[in-house]
Amino acid sequence: MNSSRVKDPGRSARIDDSEIAWLRYVTPITEHYCREISQRDYRGKRLACWMHVSTNCLPMLLALADSGAEIALGACNVDSTKDAVAVYLAERGIAVYGWQGMTRADYDSNMQLVRAFDADYLCDMGGELSVAYRDRGPSVQGALEATTSGLNLLRDHEIPFPVFDWNSIPLKDGLENRFHVGSEVWPVFGQVTWMSLFRRSVLVVGYGPVGTGIAERARDLGAIVYVTDLDAVRLITAQHHGCIPVSLEEGLARCQIVVTATGVEGVLGEEQLSQVKPGTILFNAGHSNREIDIDWLYRQPHQRMKAHVERFDLDQTHLLLLAKGSLLNLASETDVGGADLFDLYTAVMLRGISWLFEGGAEGAPPGLQPYPPELEQEIARLAVKQHKRTS
Repeated sequence: MNSSRVKDPGRSARIDDSEIAWLRYVTPITEHYCREISQRDYRGKRLACWMHVSTNCLPMLLALADSGAEIALGACNVDSTKDAVAVYLAERGIAVYGWQGMTRADYDSNMQLVRAFDADYLCDMGGELSVAYRDRGPSVQGALEATTSGLNLLRDHEIPFPVFDWNSIPLKDGLENRFHVGSEVWPVFGQVTWMSLFRRSVLVVGYGPVGTGIAERARDLGAIVYVTDLDAVRLITAQHHGCIPVSLEEGLARCQIVVTATGVEGVLGEEQLSQVKPGTILFNAGHSNREIDIDWLYRQPHQRMKAHVERFDLDQTHLLLLAKGSLLNLASETDVGGADLFDLYTAVMLRGISWLFEGGAEGAPPGLQPYPPELEQEIARLAVKQHKRTS
């Protein structure tokens, strides 16, 4: 074991090599790049990653390790790490910093440990790693960013190296964000709460691509869906999709289930949380676990109801929070399938890393830059060919 900070080393035994082989089978585009990259010589390349330490990242990181790249991996969310995955990767030479249920102090300490790594390249989810490295020498040569939250954060800082935005490309924003999150969230909701959506009123806070997919899927599952957003055009769009546009205050007063999907921290604070209907179920589907003011909530009387469900008693009402405010589809330790939905997502990330390793960022100006469209087209063509072979 290297200098990793992980929980319960024995958990790696829970990952069977046959399961990894099956994961590679159901994610053929990612596997295409894994085979290519594992045969390359990337010795001397130093990559720092700040990302969800989940099963889906296993093939990608193992291929990079096989190529000789040196990797430091930190968990980008306090609750989304699969501990067995973290230990499995640590035992294979990757420095891993993260575990399920970290405190904020743990999280910040792990960031400093990753930042101490002399990385040439960054793979970031949330923008925090790029911000941490902005005054770190020697200068980073290039980075990738995968989230709306990260883009919002990076726009507030002067970053001295290029950061390539792959959250905004059609394969990510138009497919993963728009369709796949919604497909994953509601099955997890059902397993965690043992409840259906039939006839329940759902408020979706934020009608970007993620919120759109969540709202439409909830509607298809029998919910009465309300939407709130600061953008009036999005509210009209929601109405065309069969949802009911409301103000945030009206939605909180009317709905039994509230989900945040904004990419912005502090959307629901003390004032808003105190307005919810008694028994409201509240959860988050955005990257940050701070879209809901959990710091204030956890200062209120609360108790555990069951795994991933806590009750909070406020002055005039009470609510039920799922997964401690972290993104529900990754933080609940619930597996609901759909690993193949992440195939294009991990392929874009892995192809972007190899492009950086091979000098793709040379000459690029500092700050946010678009992900190279030729790489996205290459991945899309592979996906089309794969579909033709299997259809």
